[in-house]
Formats: sequence, structure tokens, C-alpha cells
Amino acid sequence: MKKLLPFFACLLGLLLTSQLGHAQLPLGAAVPPLRLAPVLNGPHPQLSLAQLRGQVVVLEFWGTWCGPCVAAMPHLQDLQRQFAGRVQVVAISNDTPERLTRYLQARPSNLLFASVRGAAADSLQRVFAYRTVPHTVVLDATGHLVASTEPQHLTAAVLKQVLAGRAISLPWKQDKLLADPLATIFPATAASLPRFLMQPAQPGLGSMLRTYPQDTSAFRDRRLSALNLSLEALYRLAYGGLSHRRILDLRPAPSAKETLYCLDLLVAKGSEADLLPRLRQELAARFDLRATLEPRPQAVYLLQMAAPGKLPVASAAAGSHSSVAASHGSYQGDNVTLAEVADYLESFGLVRLPVLAENPAPARYNIHFEYQPEKAGDLLRTLADLGLTLEKAERPVEMLVLR
Repeated sequence: MKKLLPFFACLLGLLLTSQLGHAQLPLGAAVPPLRLAPVLNGPHPQLSLAQLRGQVVVLEFWGTWCGPCVAAMPHLQDLQRQFAGRVQVVAISNDTPERLTRYLQARPSNLLFASVRGAAADSLQRVFAYRTVPHTVVLDATGHLVASTEPQHLTAAVLKQVLAGRAISLPWKQDKLLADPLATIFPATAASLPRFLMQPAQPGLGSMLRTYPQDTSAFRDRRLSALNLSLEALYRLAYGGLSHRRILDLRPAPSAKETLYCLDLLVAKGSEADLLPRLRQELAARFDLRATLEPRPQAVYLLQMAAPGKLPVASAAAGSHSSVAASHGSYQGDNVTLAEVADYLESFGLVRLPVLAENPAPARYNIHFEYQPEKAGDLLRTLADLGLTLEKAERPVEMLVLR
């Protein structure tokens, strides 16, 4: 089964003055005049930061597809309630206005929401030095930068200090803005020899994975590169991209913060089938951990076709190659099997159990759907409209057991 690895042309949403350029703002600097548009739930469709002068402003960069971002929203909404009229939180996302509108319909908010996309989003990333979200920027009442951090560090006590004009000291989040981090850290050319490189975590970069499955370069199907992945994630990758629902960790309790690693593996042309076995071999040689695949009885969801004939069948001329574009909130699959849809539901963490397509038909389908992850039951309703159901059961599942 092909595994999904979710490691989440409208008018520009942000208008920047020409003075802003691409420079990163240091702590204490005055923020250039910015106008945000569209603002989806404010009194006006555009917002200038100058309009908020006299209030403390929190710019919360987030995405509807980002679990920690969504989890932080209630906390930020509570702060907005406590400091109404004195603090204004603006949630800025590269989601489309339509997607944000659906989010707000399901989860109304007292924050202001702005959609910022394309080159405008790139400019914001450079100015506020962020690559990963959630990312929280705090401006004092005079429009100066006083914090670049994460939402959990922003508290009522901190906001009281800023409102009083006192200095604060929060953990500083400053990401590395590399155009292509993997290519920068692990440079390679078509002439590069087979290799295995492993390094400690790279601070300031998010977790990234590149597997080159359809790359037209010399690396197709024979290279994988990873940044800032946990040991468990590396083992899941080595055993075929298993989801975290198929891990049985029997090791002593790990520390609260797992060590992260970066690696690059390249095998010789003609040896593509050795890629994952080589990764398993290299991990086993470096870590005191034994990993085995073992069938274990597990609670699962069965993806079943309740209404045959509803799904559009793919053309037989398409062969066995499938094309999938997936995210939290949408699935665009052409020439896919039900097993691939089950893999999407599990790999993206949309349900809390392994998902199996029991007795899947060999037929292939063109399956496109959208849903609202934040709206209870919307995924199940969407699947039902396609003639699909998820039923709980118990089945033997091949689990990756770590000892």
C-alpha cells in the first residue's frame, strides 16, 4: 500500500509598504505599517496596524491544518476576552478566505482572522523570521516588537507587563529561513556516491521529509532525506511509512522531549529496493532498540462501501498509478483504491484507530471530497455522501513493536 506521509490564486492578502523590504525585525524595532486584507470577521474588510495603535497587538501565525495551532485558539480567545479593548489578537493564516470562513462557521471566535497568501506571506515570514507555526508575535502599544515566541508562553501576566510598559523576556522563536533546508544541509548531485549521513537536530527548522518518489532527477526512488524527526518517526519511515497508530512502544518511558535527528540516505542506481532495508540496517547499528513487525489484535475502523455505484470508477486506461493530493480538510484522489483512502484517514490522524479497507475491491476510483475537521461528524457525513462508512471492529494488525 502506498503510504501518505503528512509531515501539514487569490488577490494578495497583505499589502506592504515599499519601506518594509525583506529585513528581519530585531527585538525592540518598530513594525512597518501593515495592512491586512481580507479580514473575515472584523468591522472592515481591511485592517491597518496603525488603527490598533494604543493597544497591545498579538499576531498569531497559524493554519487550520496545524494541530497545535488549533489547540492554542481557546487560550488566545480567553486572553482576548480578559483584555478586550486593550489587546487585539489577529490570527493570520495562509488558508483561503473560503476555508477560514468555514472554520469560523464551525468555531466562532472573538479574534480577528486574516488570510495572507503567496508573496505576501513570504514577506511576512522574512520580517518576523518564522518558518513553522504556531508563531506568536507581540507588539507593544507603540507598535514595537517585544516578543517572537509560541502561544503557550503568552499569558495574562505577560500581557499585563506589556500593557504597563515593562520589559518581558519570553523564549525567542527565530526560525532559519533557508529556501530549501534539505538541499542546504545535505547537498547532493547526480554524481554523489551512495551514502548515509546522520546529524543532530537543526534548531530553527521544522520537521521535514523528502522521499523523491516521483522526482525526475537522478534521485528517484533511491534517496530519502529527513530533518528533525524523532527516533520513532525514523523507524516508522524505515518500515514503510507506518502511521503512529501502528506503533507499540515497549521501551521504558521516554523523556518528555524526544531527541530529534537529521539524516540523508542515498543508494546506488539499480538498488532502489534496498533503500528502506538499508535505513533499517543503519538505525539498528546506531541505536540500542529492537524493532519487529508483529500481528496484534487491535481495535480498528473498517472502511466499507455501503452504497456501491456511488463512487466514480476510474478509467481502465489509467493503469495502476494513482495521484493523490491530500491535506487536513480535503482529499483529491485519482485512480485510487479504497485501501489508499483508508491510509489517508489513518496517516493524517483523522481518526484515533488504524483504518482498514476490509476485503477491498480491486476497482479504482476518482474520489474527491472536502470536509471540516473542526466540525464534529463532518468527515463521517462526507464519507456517507460518497457511499462509504467507518465501522468499529477488532482485527489483527501488523504493528511495529519497539523494545
